[in-house]
Amino acid sequence: GATHVLHLTNRLGEHLANRVSAGTALAHVIGDFHDLVIAEFPVHNTPLQDKTIRETRLREFTGVTMVGVWEHGRFHQAQPDLRLTPQSVPVVIGSKAQVEELNEMLGIYDSNPNPVLVIGGGKVGRAAAAALKQRSIPVHMVERDSSLEGRIAGIPDRLIIGDAADRSVLDAAGIADTPSVLLTTHDDAMNVYLTVYCRRLNPDARILTRVTHERNVEAIRRAGADFVLSYATLGVQTVLSLVRKSELVVLGEEVSLFYLPVPRSLCDRTLAGADLGARCGLHVIAVQRDGELNTNPPPGTKLLDGAELIALGTADQRERFAEIYT
Repeated sequence: GATHVLHLTNRLGEHLANRVSAGTALAHVIGDFHDLVIAEFPVHNTPLQDKTIRETRLREFTGVTMVGVWEHGRFHQAQPDLRLTPQSVPVVIGSKAQVEELNEMLGIYDSNPNPVLVIGGGKVGRAAAAALKQRSIPVHMVERDSSLEGRIAGIPDRLIIGDAADRSVLDAAGIADTPSVLLTTHDDAMNVYLTVYCRRLNPDARILTRVTHERNVEAIRRAGADFVLSYATLGVQTVLSLVRKSELVVLGEEVSLFYLPVPRSLCDRTLAGADLGARCGLHVIAVQRDGELNTNPPPGTKLLDGAELIALGTADQRERFAEIYT
């Protein structure tokens, strides 16, 4: 009698694959919100590298708004003076046309055309590899269990049967040149070890990993992962999207879209006057009232009683919002 059945294993693989940077420096869409799209892109080997967000002038040139930056597995607020490093992956929001304009600028830069390396040929790994192939991204896969070879055959461009802890196996799989490594084993301790090992063998690779137990997220970040996604986070965000009947937007650990009633202290003030970004770090992407949704609202938007803010940020930023404004 269930209304929805959640196949989180496949979704986890697909969402990990969606965060891969490969081929070119093009921005790829990681979520939709009504008429807006949320996308991210690598700055490595582009003119944006080593510039501050203010110096990039992205909004002026393309119309997109930078709402945050992934750096070594952590999401940072897009402050104007934040400097983009070769490891930075900015998150932007805008219309489809604006993201296309961004890609016109980024498309000439070749990020890394070599195959992505997926370690683990279980359900999550196979789902990730299949999603990458749909984006025409070449994939090499390492799987220790030879009995899975029949299930994996035909998904990656090349399958290497062997232990990923063996240097010769990773060398054969292309660890030295790959733009991204996806760690999809169900053993968190092994994923921590492989994160450290792969980072040592390829310091420039973007390492993305699943985690089975949310308590291990911080350990994998410290090991050097660039992006971590747990079953718990994916499950919670999937359920909330079903309850709200809204689009599923999976941004990563600790980063979510929050629906916040406008508190009395902000009524009749403008978004600029509320200064949410500077005071608590939240970025408002829409204002909803009486069934009408105003996406990407301008700074002069007046906040009225009964309205709801849809904001992007972390749980800590939401708590600061509550402390300051309510």
